[in-house]
Amino acid sequence: MAIRTKIYAAFCGTGKTYLCNNFPDDYFELECWEYQSGDFPNNYIKDIFNKIGKVKYLFISTNPVVLEQLYKQGVKIILIYPDKSLKEKYMKRFCERNSSYDFIGVMYKHWDDWLDELKELNYCKQIILKSNEYLLNVINKI
Repeated sequence: MAIRTKIYAAFCGTGKTYLCNNFPDDYFELECWEYQSGDFPNNYIKDIFNKIGKVKYLFISTNPVVLEQLYKQGVKIILIYPDKSLKEKYMKRFCERNSSYDFIGVMYKHWDDWLDELKELNYCKQIILKSNEYLLNVINKI
């Protein structure tokens, strides 16, 4: 029996790993960076389609190229990302979870641009996380 899969494109640091580690029967994440060296984004999108119907909640990248291709193929996506004003809180969160300095530097440098770009994606339902909100707080309200 196929499972009705909800797809969430969730930004870094929003709580995907927590949910996947604590509720592995319900939540699954496809890490976009693992597909970058192959036929990206086609290889990534193929694996997204392979997971549909097999997991309840699927977390995918917020990469706009991926989201646009999925949209064109009729996939409904809920886009979740933090409020732009939370930059310092998220940088602290990345440090506390021992993210690499390179990762933190890239996030710091591109934070505003990436969040502005996501805000413009009018074909996705969007949820903007407030201070001290995580996926766990909003996912069941959707």
